[in-house]
Amino acid sequence: MPLSREDNDLLTRVENGAPMGEMIRQHYWLPAIPSSKLEAGGRPFRVRLLGLDLVAFRSPDGSVGIVDERCAHRKASLALARNEEGGLRCIYHGWKFNPAGEVIEAPNHTGDQAQFCRHVKVNRYQAADRGGIVWAWLGQGETAPKFPDLPFVDLPPTHRSVTSTQVPTNWVQGVEASMDSSHVGVLHESTTQMTAGGGNERLIMTKALAPKLEFEDRPYGYRYAALRPLPDDRFYARVNNFVMPWFGIICAPHPGGPSTVFFSTPVDDVTHRAWFVHFNATAPLGMTIMSASPDVWNFPPLPPGGPDDNWGQNRDLMKRGHATGFPQHLGTEDFAMFLSQGPIADRTTEQLCSADGAVLRVRQALLKSVREFMAGQTPTMAAHPDLDYRRIQSIGGVLPAGTDWRVLTETA
Repeated sequence: MPLSREDNDLLTRVENGAPMGEMIRQHYWLPAIPSSKLEAGGRPFRVRLLGLDLVAFRSPDGSVGIVDERCAHRKASLALARNEEGGLRCIYHGWKFNPAGEVIEAPNHTGDQAQFCRHVKVNRYQAADRGGIVWAWLGQGETAPKFPDLPFVDLPPTHRSVTSTQVPTNWVQGVEASMDSSHVGVLHESTTQMTAGGGNERLIMTKALAPKLEFEDRPYGYRYAALRPLPDDRFYARVNNFVMPWFGIICAPHPGGPSTVFFSTPVDDVTHRAWFVHFNATAPLGMTIMSASPDVWNFPPLPPGGPDDNWGQNRDLMKRGHATGFPQHLGTEDFAMFLSQGPIADRTTEQLCSADGAVLRVRQALLKSVREFMAGQTPTMAAHPDLDYRRIQSIGGVLPAGTDWRVLTETA
């Protein structure tokens, strides 16, 4: 069923006090920048989250900080600041900010400088360096929400790769795609064929384009199985998880292989940052289509053109057999779809089908949570008593006909 205009706005808008943005800000940690981008004592990086302009930096002692970009004094950018022991020093007048955002020096103020600094009004944020990502909590109060100990967070760096790129569309378009199983066999047909290898059951996704979907609610969101028939009375079950508010945890293509976490975080109403965490819980990751990234802050690449030339789609390549004409990366194929939907997709005139159940559940989970927040409640899926991110398991496998797919997840 299509969304109303009011619900579409409630779902997608995050700026200027919009309820969804305020709910996310208060109850969730936001990924800000790959850890590898921040050098101890090195340059600060500008980041934008929920319409807020911030800078992220790593102090000479290795600690990370997230602060407002504009200096509290005369609003010069702290992206230009010197990174000194104890914090960032604005190069305009020398005010110094520690990693918590507090002013600790104001050298151009006469009188009791320490007393003056204590009374400068600043926004204070918490930062954490976990799982190859520097995260920010932008909410109010001293107690941050439960950190999402997702399956990749405590792995050694050799077992994961983290890449990210900024996409000029609303964040929900990316989140929905991470849970849209039926698009894989169409949009990613060529990528799947090139990466699956001979005999891999994952190739069935390019043939069985209408999987049967079965769902199970979980404290963090939901998990679902996409079931596709195979010859000889067997079927391929692909179990993926949606974790509030934006994590899509995708099963490995084969036992012992690498899994992926896709998430799309809101930069502002019409921009999001797409994140790709590729990881192997049991072995070093090695070189993969995800880890072979020339720039972890701008990868996968956006489509090479604009709407006037169909976002750079290569029709000659399509004549030679490529499914989409976007050979750069599977992420590039997704980004082309988001861009073609417009800055904020219009969900009021959609005509959905049986394959869209997982997408609908993403919307339902987000709208349920934001309405609980608007009613003055802590969203259930942000503080459920059984919430344990470490137990989330996405897995695929071939099973005999009639078998319950949950046998794959008995330890989850």
